Amino acid sequence: MITGNDKLSDVIGRNIDLLPIIHRLGLSTNIGERNINEICSQNAADVNFILIILNTYSSDNYFPKPDDLELSPLIDFLIKTHTYHKQVTIPRLYGFIHQLKQNMPNEKLLHVIEKYLNQYIKKLFQHIEFEEKDIFPLVNKKESVDERSVNIKKLFRQHTNVENEISDLKTIIIRHIPHNVNMDLIHDLLHALSHFEKEQLDHARFEDKILIPKLLKLLSS
Repeated sequence: MITGNDKLSDVIGRNIDLLPIIHRLGLSTNIGERNINEICSQNAADVNFILIILNTYSSDNYFPKPDDLELSPLIDFLIKTHTYHKQVTIPRLYGFIHQLKQNMPNEKLLHVIEKYLNQYIKKLFQHIEFEEKDIFPLVNKKESVDERSVNIKKLFRQHTNVENEISDLKTIIIRHIPHNVNMDLIHDLLHALSHFEKEQLDHARFEDKILIPKLLKLLSS
């Protein structure tokens, strides 16, 4: 378990994939030798919220209870995660595919991968738009209980294919690696997909296990 007494530099050193998470939390500069308590105090950040996020992304065996998190900072973090994937993760994936196509312009597998990714990203953007326009603002909207419930159930259903779709794409690539392909680029692409997959799963867990129960509780109050 990550605690407030742990040095943030040590936490990131043990799991470098936490660095973009730290950035989204506003704690990625002037880390120095300070521990998490000190950095949160310096940045006026909620140390309990920060520790919950870091531990969730660090361990599959850890997950908070709905009452452990407030909706407002959670929604802000989820929106920043959407932005990160739109501005960083997705362009990076397309960049690797573009480099591979430049090296092997006639390789059919690369066109299959690009087409599959295009379809997935299109659905992902529709999902993000639905969340940001119809789900996240529910806390303050005056809609009927029935209308809110329909939207929440729709969100839950949309998460069911998150794991399978990226996993299927990785399997396609691994099973059909072309002869004489640039293996470093293939590895970079697969690593980026794996990181994207894990972030999507954690993102969906926050929404399914925290956001949805808290919104449903609001509806019943």
